Amino acid sequence: MKNTNSLVSKLTRSLLLAVGCAWIAIAVSAAWLAQSEVNESMDSALVDTAQRLIDLAAHDLVVHNQAPGQALTGKRDLNTSNQVGSSNANFSDDHIFYQVVNADHAVLLRSTDAPAAALKVPLENGFTELEALRVYTYKQPERPLYIHVADSLDHRSKAESELMLTMLLPMLLVLPMLAWLIYAITRAALAEVQTIADEIAQRHGADLRPLPDGDRSSEIEVIAINTNRLLLRLGDALDTEKSLAANAAHELRTPLATAQLRLHALLGMSLDAASRAEATMALESLVQLNRRAEKLLQLSRAESGATLTYQPIQLTTLAATVVQEFWSDPKLLDRIQLHTPEDDDVVALGDFDAIAIVVRNLIENAVRHAPNSLIDVMVETPALIRVRDQGPGVDPRTLGLIRLRHVKSQRDTTGYGLGMSIISTVVTRHQGRLELLSPPPGLAQGFEAQVHLLPASAALA
Repeated sequence: MKNTNSLVSKLTRSLLLAVGCAWIAIAVSAAWLAQSEVNESMDSALVDTAQRLIDLAAHDLVVHNQAPGQALTGKRDLNTSNQVGSSNANFSDDHIFYQVVNADHAVLLRSTDAPAAALKVPLENGFTELEALRVYTYKQPERPLYIHVADSLDHRSKAESELMLTMLLPMLLVLPMLAWLIYAITRAALAEVQTIADEIAQRHGADLRPLPDGDRSSEIEVIAINTNRLLLRLGDALDTEKSLAANAAHELRTPLATAQLRLHALLGMSLDAASRAEATMALESLVQLNRRAEKLLQLSRAESGATLTYQPIQLTTLAATVVQEFWSDPKLLDRIQLHTPEDDDVVALGDFDAIAIVVRNLIENAVRHAPNSLIDVMVETPALIRVRDQGPGVDPRTLGLIRLRHVKSQRDTTGYGLGMSIISTVVTRHQGRLELLSPPPGLAQGFEAQVHLLPASAALA
């Protein structure tokens, strides 16, 4: 379905309306001028007919020895000299008739279709318009004879209607073709707008390349130049932000580690209960701070993508390696279950360490947000990793937002809103797809994250 709000549609409608109105105005004007010409032509025909027939009438009266101004005994047709009502061989116009009258309005001669009574028009040269007739009266220069030549107004009206229809009908028939032509021309002219729109749509935080050069019109070139300037400024701002986060996280690691060692040493000394509690709380705060610094460093590396290497990796081996780290904690040994295919090797194309960070963050989220719940880590073909818990889950309104940085779900009270952003960024760098479900299919509650990666076989093909 065409978008009626697109620039092409708007221009097509506007141009078609403008051209259609102009065409109608021209057609009406031309029809009006043609109508004037038709009326003038018909009037001229009445004049020519009157001037030709009056001499024939005078001659016919002389032939029949009629005195000037006296009526014939038995009215005759000018062309045949027969009694009125006989066949008229030479004058056969269905829309024009004539009468020859004297100064007393007595009808001396008439055409077969003319009325018997004289028309009530002045006996002077010129046009007179009756209810249904247009009459031209002409006096014979040498005798007191007058001829009335009349034309039907209905005939003129029909002729004008046919003329208008002849002028407007082709326009109505051509209008659909004109609309298609305007649409095609407009779409072709604005194709470069769609091209640059597609180029801009491909840009994101990880791809701020300038728009490529091209043979564009001057107006579109201005948009491209200003967009490239904006992308450059945006890229500089993002680089500064990433560099600041990475440097801060990196520089904090050493002093944080030193502070933790000193607190561990302090806790090994003889302290009273209050001092030991304060030292323990300080150590926990440093551990959280160190974890956040690590998350910031992971996020910076994921967004930069500079250190990622793409090669075939065994997802089964990767998942087992990450889960083994959590199994070293006795509390998690029975909570985390690993499910892998028995026969098929699941090989994806990507960076081993980056995908490991994804799996580790997903398990950490499940451990923290779903306490005492079983956590299933599943590896499936062709290149899918699923991490599922049976905790309280995520509100549907929040489910689409937790990918964003510093956005936390209602069940996250201790996190920093960075883990899911890191996961989403890494998966995007691998041309994969992250799908979040709450609750998982077949469960009443819980949360499941599905990481769909690019199979190595498909990438190599």
